This record gives sequence, structure tokens and C-alpha cells, in this order.
Amino acid sequence: MKEQLDKYFAGTLADTEKLTLFRQMEEDAALKDEMADMQNIMALSGMMDRDGDDLLVTTKIKELEQRANKRRMFRLSIAVLKYAVAATLLFCTWFLSEKYTLDKHKSEMIRIEAPQGQRVYLTLADGTEAWLSSRTKLNIPHQFNDKERVIELDGEGFFAVKKDAKRPFIVKTKQYNVQVLGTQFNVFAYSESTDFETDLLEGSVYVYHKNNEAGGLYMKPDEKVFLKGGELLKTTSNFKQSKYLKNGIFTFEDKPFGELLTRLELWYDVKFKVSRPEIRKYVFSGKFRQSDDIANILQAIQEVGKFNFRMITENEIEIY
Repeated sequence: MKEQLDKYFAGTLADTEKLTLFRQMEEDAALKDEMADMQNIMALSGMMDRDGDDLLVTTKIKELEQRANKRRMFRLSIAVLKYAVAATLLFCTWFLSEKYTLDKHKSEMIRIEAPQGQRVYLTLADGTEAWLSSRTKLNIPHQFNDKERVIELDGEGFFAVKKDAKRPFIVKTKQYNVQVLGTQFNVFAYSESTDFETDLLEGSVYVYHKNNEAGGLYMKPDEKVFLKGGELLKTTSNFKQSKYLKNGIFTFEDKPFGELLTRLELWYDVKFKVSRPEIRKYVFSGKFRQSDDIANILQAIQEVGKFNFRMITENEIEIY
């Protein structure tokens, strides 16, 4: 496949050959890595020109800013230049050895997955910005229709929605939907968790169950909607994590250890076995970098709390 890769980056690979190449990439991890290495080198050196490729999901990289800050974040700009009826091609790319995944979803969707312990930043075709937390999955249409802008979220995302009075922006989750016109808000809704939260920073938001649109709640800035006992409730928001989703530093104040462990389980795909129930009630304040591994994070929290831990397996940890 070396010849096909060379042709691809030279801009001489036919569309049918691209389809074959991308299909092989889905099954060949080594080929994916080789493609990623070549793409990164060319993108960072300013040698790559994708303007003429109608079948690619384009990627914009702020090279100097990213390299100067050494941020482990991805910058994507999702835009489809032309809809291909015969086939929907997906392009997987990585920035500075950090990987994200674009997968085919249904017939007209792109799936973006934030890797474990990492974040993903992306700009949608309408100009909306999104910051995705660890192990978050986001399904985006190749193009929004004329009536609404709908995306599907499994995980946590902070959104700065481009205002469009004619087309509401709707975030669909496992149970609840969040509808806006133009605003900044955060949604926490991992499908493997029973928790659902929405914090509003700017604008207005309407939150409702997917099967009962009329029975939702309207939100004003600095309000929070959360799920408790199967009912949506509203309270004052103290959301401070927009910076965390942008710079990767998670800050917590007077947070019960049990809640921290729940977040860590979702972010790192681990399970905690807590030997003493009272440990979950310990309250901690501090911060950690989400890109650190789980052992380093627990060691950092351990410095301000009285507990020990040991790795039972790679994905199972005992707290005692």
C-alpha cells in the first residue's frame, strides 16, 4: 500500500482507489498508523493541500498554538464539500500521535470518539464549537438540513452554538434532548451512567425527555438541570468546567469522593471496588490533568485524603 499512500498525498489517487484505501485502513492498524504519521508530518510542515478533494472530511490544525502549548487536543473542522451518493468515505487522522476515530454511522453520519483520558475539540459545519470529554462519542450529520441542526451525544460535551434563528440546535442523548438557538452550555450524559446534567452559561435552553417534548424545562444562564429519581430538577449552576474541557485540567471543590470515582470510571473505563463505604463520603478539593493515567490521578488525590489503593487488574482498582 506504500504506492497508494504516496499517490494519495501527491493528489493523484483516484476516488475508487481512495475508497479501497480507507476500507483497508479500517482493518489494518499498521496502515492507519502509517497514514497518520505521513499526514501529521505533511500537515505540520505546511505541505498538505486538501482543497481539491471532494470526498474528505477536512481538518484544520492550528500548528503553532498547539505545539507551543503542547496540548494533547485535537482540532477538527467538520465540513463535507460534496455529498457522494455512491459511497460515504470516512477519513481517520491523528494530530501529534493523539488519535481520534471517525466511524461510519447509519448512512449519513460521522462518529467522533474522544480516546480514554483525552479531549477532542471540533468545529461543526455551521460554525458551532464543541469540546468533548474522555470516552465521549458524538454523531454528526454530513450536513445539517434546512429546519434543524441535530447531533447525538454519548458522554460529556461543552458547546458554543452558532446562532441561527431559523434552525434550532438539538443535542440528543440516551433519554433527554437539549434544544437551543445560540448559546453556551454543557451536557453530561454517558449512556452507561444514570446521571444527566445540563449547565447553561449563556443564552437559553429547553431540556425535555425524548418521548415528551412538551414536558420539558426552560433554562436561563447560570442554571443547572439534573435528573433525580426519574424527574428533571432545576437549581443554580456552579459549573466551572468549560476551562477543563479546553485545557484538560479538572478542578473540583468539596466534591464527595464517590462522585469523583464515578467520573473516573466513565473517563478511564475502570471499576472501583471500595472496601469501606464511608470512604465514598470523604470530601476533597483539588485538580488533576485528565491526560494523566489513573494511578497518577489517584496518587494526587491521595495526598489530600486518607485512603489507599491497589491495581487488581488493568481495569479494576481497590480503594481501601
